[in-house]
Amino acid sequence: MRNLRAERATDVAALADNARSIAHAACGREVIAVVKADAYGNGLVRCARALKGEAAMFAVATASEAKRLLDAKICLPVLIMGALSKDELRAAALLDGASLAVSSLAEAAYLDRMAAAAGRRIPVHIAVDSGMHRFGFAPDSKTIGLVATFRGVAVEGIYTHYARPDDDAFTRRQCDVFCDAVERLKARGMNFRFVHAAASGAVCRGVGLCGNAVRVGLALYGCGDLPGLRPVAAVTARVLCVRTLERGDGIGYGAVFAAPCRMRVAVVSAGYADGVPLSLSGRGIVLVGGTRCRIVGAVCMDVFFCDVSAAGEVKEGDAVTVVGREGKAAISLEEQAALAGTSPYELSCRLGRGGR
Repeated sequence: MRNLRAERATDVAALADNARSIAHAACGREVIAVVKADAYGNGLVRCARALKGEAAMFAVATASEAKRLLDAKICLPVLIMGALSKDELRAAALLDGASLAVSSLAEAAYLDRMAAAAGRRIPVHIAVDSGMHRFGFAPDSKTIGLVATFRGVAVEGIYTHYARPDDDAFTRRQCDVFCDAVERLKARGMNFRFVHAAASGAVCRGVGLCGNAVRVGLALYGCGDLPGLRPVAAVTARVLCVRTLERGDGIGYGAVFAAPCRMRVAVVSAGYADGVPLSLSGRGIVLVGGTRCRIVGAVCMDVFFCDVSAAGEVKEGDAVTVVGREGKAAISLEEQAALAGTSPYELSCRLGRGGR
């Protein structure tokens, strides 16, 4: 059901343009488009269709996400990169068209048995731990090389994750560790269709680019300093009513806000159930009629309040932009996330997702 309280619009043309800008910045490397978490809240299948002509592969976190893409017949390979339980691995092994990340010999052995049961070879990408220390093989070519001895798996790619993409020196060290591991594996006779390390932060900074592909998520959706990126998501809600507060009046739970003077406050049709963080209470900025208006009082489950005293005539039904543009005024996902004290990743996955 469409969410009539907080509506999220996705500009798929901007998404495709962003992919082209990323490929250019990555010096023509292929783009592995990260569309996990429902394409960061922008709609998995809709975004994948828009990226079909720009991406070489999609990356997701779960077998169910991969199945949705494969069922949509978009006809691009899908890489499942999440840490999966054995039940999820068993389900993933049955998906023709999906590749799986493998982080250990035990995982490779399990996939080998699943491949035998399914009567197929399972394409895998080998995860190398170059310094993040989350998942992956230590950069030991002898151990990693044993993956190729399992008949049920076909080594298609190799990759690593950068832990601190805003730290150029740390990223370069990780890149060196990864590239050295790849070269030693090639010397042992292993070849890889995809070699990928750089995610959005590294691509935007031009640091740690290696291999023949980049694996990007947030930059695809318009976040980052890369020239040419355009925001993909816009989130709007509606004015439910406008209240006039006298000096000293409070509004909302706990009356945590007291009007410093006579003012007009709009009650807006979105709250933390719709992904508007509680931490935006008294801090967030929204657009009403092209005017930047501050969120006041505590964000509630179903509504929040904003000071519209400077916004001219405001009435029931008027649009309130939480993320997006109104004329020359804009509030970006990055700016709103900073005001909320969170990351654009988290806010992108939450905003406008209530579907109530």
